[in-house]
Amino acid sequence: MKSIYTSTTALMLSLFTWAQVPALVADLNVGPGNLSPSSLTIYNGNLYFSGDDSSGLSTGSIDLGRELWKTDGTASGSSVILDINTGTGNSSPYGLFNYGGFLYFTGNDGDSSLWRTDGTASGTIKTDLFPAIANDAPNNATPLGNNVYFTGRAPGVNTLIEWDGTTAAAAPDAVNSGAVINCTQLGTFNNLLITYMSYAPDAATIGFEVYLYNPATDTYTLLKDIAAGTANSGASNFTTIGNKFYFEAEGNLWESDGATANTIEVPGAATLGLNGLSNLFAFNNLLLFEADNGAGDQLWKLDTTTGVITQLSTNSGTNPDHDPSDYAILNGIVYYAGEDSNDNKSNLFSTDGITITQIDNTIIDIDEIIVFNNVLYFEGDQDGVTGNELFTYNPATATINEVLKASKISLYPNPTQNKVFVKNNNDLVNTFTIYDLAGREMSQGKIINNEVDLNLKPGIYIVELVGTQTRTTQKLIIE
Repeated sequence: MKSIYTSTTALMLSLFTWAQVPALVADLNVGPGNLSPSSLTIYNGNLYFSGDDSSGLSTGSIDLGRELWKTDGTASGSSVILDINTGTGNSSPYGLFNYGGFLYFTGNDGDSSLWRTDGTASGTIKTDLFPAIANDAPNNATPLGNNVYFTGRAPGVNTLIEWDGTTAAAAPDAVNSGAVINCTQLGTFNNLLITYMSYAPDAATIGFEVYLYNPATDTYTLLKDIAAGTANSGASNFTTIGNKFYFEAEGNLWESDGATANTIEVPGAATLGLNGLSNLFAFNNLLLFEADNGAGDQLWKLDTTTGVITQLSTNSGTNPDHDPSDYAILNGIVYYAGEDSNDNKSNLFSTDGITITQIDNTIIDIDEIIVFNNVLYFEGDQDGVTGNELFTYNPATATINEVLKASKISLYPNPTQNKVFVKNNNDLVNTFTIYDLAGREMSQGKIINNEVDLNLKPGIYIVELVGTQTRTTQKLIIE
């Protein structure tokens, strides 16, 4: 396959000007504290994410820790789902994915396990894959066929787990039943699982390498011993385009059609001196990736049809590294986080695969980019003002607008005994629903004169307040 290197000399990233200044989507952790929204995932018309309102100003003046949030892009539709790890403890949801009509995630209530939600507190329940195993911590959820595959401890080592929505077990091995597998990364290709793992029958002579798992035959096949002997290849970033998949191994760019003989370094990549490969992304027939040929970590592309390798970014100032990551496609354009020539603070960029545009340089630390309601949502930081919060960018209007505002509704006194009052910001709060920490509804009704009478046992509860413009969830302590 022919490979050609082309330098895009017209790109001088430090010389861009911007038509708009980014604005905050939501300073939910009010002030410079970090909400740090992560694992952004769309489910049932809402955007879900893991976030931490350490200030407590958006969650009833009490720090709930890092928990699961959702938003529909409006102030009235933004709230914490449930305080899974009660008090200030973090459930730290991650690995969100849709399956069987629910949103699943891994959360920690003292035991890191699989959970599911329908978007309500009462519908957020623990669905532990292995109740007898503490902290099975399923990760890398990968749907294939009717099943979902995970890496997780079941038991002890990080094995490959097969789950049909009801029953979970170590993925069956028709050849070596009960073989010890230590699996850390997954991908899919032609109805096969791509796995990076150590396989006990080979462990004496082969380290961690790329294996293919066939769910139809329950068999593992070594793709290639890339790092000779028991050394580990460090394979990652499995990315399928057409009839091949691409990945990084030993810092280099590899391709495969599933056959050992055709699992090779991408022709020309070594000739160009590319190393430090990471952040692979499929864009039509292009493979975008980060690599360094001695002039910093830049954005490169491989045309998988022609084999042409092209350098897209060229930082020319005090910062040599572009460090592209966190890609998302909207209306035929790739948006991503990258650094300009002036500093190492990630900003929002876009590319059509030919040229690069810097959208802005005022919002930094951008990552977790996702398309929701035909606009971009992402984590960012208005340096020194907001901390890491949720922002949005609408390419149709070339503006980044504030959609959400921190809720100023609070409950007082809190803790309380038999009565609580609702303090709000000129918004008529109409109704309340109180849940216990297991998500069971304990009480509900209308709010009269901003007052709620309580008849509950001492403990910690979640109160959902609904008004004409606001829906918010707050923690309430009854002594």
